Amino acid sequence: MTLLAARCAELLRRASNGVPSVGTFLSYAEQTEMLLCARRLGEEQRLFLWGGYDEAERKKAFFVPDRYLPLSELGDEIIVSEAYFGDPVCALELKGSGYKELTNRDWLGAILNLGIERDSCGDIRTAGPDLAYMICDRPVGALIESALERVGRDTVRVREISFYQLAELMPKREFEPVSDTVPAPRLDAVVGSLCRLAREKAKLLVQSGAVQCGGRVTEKPDVSVSDGDIISVRGHGKFRILSVSEQNKKGRYRLFAEKYK
Repeated sequence: MTLLAARCAELLRRASNGVPSVGTFLSYAEQTEMLLCARRLGEEQRLFLWGGYDEAERKKAFFVPDRYLPLSELGDEIIVSEAYFGDPVCALELKGSGYKELTNRDWLGAILNLGIERDSCGDIRTAGPDLAYMICDRPVGALIESALERVGRDTVRVREISFYQLAELMPKREFEPVSDTVPAPRLDAVVGSLCRLAREKAKLLVQSGAVQCGGRVTEKPDVSVSDGDIISVRGHGKFRILSVSEQNKKGRYRLFAEKYK
């Protein structure tokens, strides 16, 4: 059992004993593993993932006791987090002076230099040359508000905002549409189409471990790709599969996807 699976089992045990429980922020791959673990244990109805806004990439796993089930009757994630889990996360607006353009890497580097662990922080998204928004554990948010004064050579200020404000202010993700046909919904065929590569080169990429599908490194070229899968290809970008299930008259599969900008 992996450390993450063991942690999932422990949080599920606590929730089954009546204690609302929440884990750290998880990458997409870790979220996939957490969901699979809960499913194997027959407890997936207790678990939901939330990262502060609809398009969040890094999310926390929330584990719900029997008395709060079913989840569908509790309300939206903001209400559930605040009312049933002690309001564990917060949203921050990070603002520079305009003296220097600041990137995600600049913001994240300065925050980690405060001694903050990455798994206590969710997404950090820039919204301009001197503006960013982030989600983090509430105690970490208080530390950032009080201690983060400079990023690079620029002075910055931090303020907490509500998640409803965040939904209005957070820039929407931009995508580039991709459409093509593939001979089969195999991973190597889909990667070749998405990245404009010959099938053999795409196959070698998969076999080398350069491709993630559904949050996991997949080295088998013949793995089936499904609608909704997220595929990351090292050196080529990240893609979201919208549809790869419909066949045309020639028997090829129509591929519709979006590339993250």
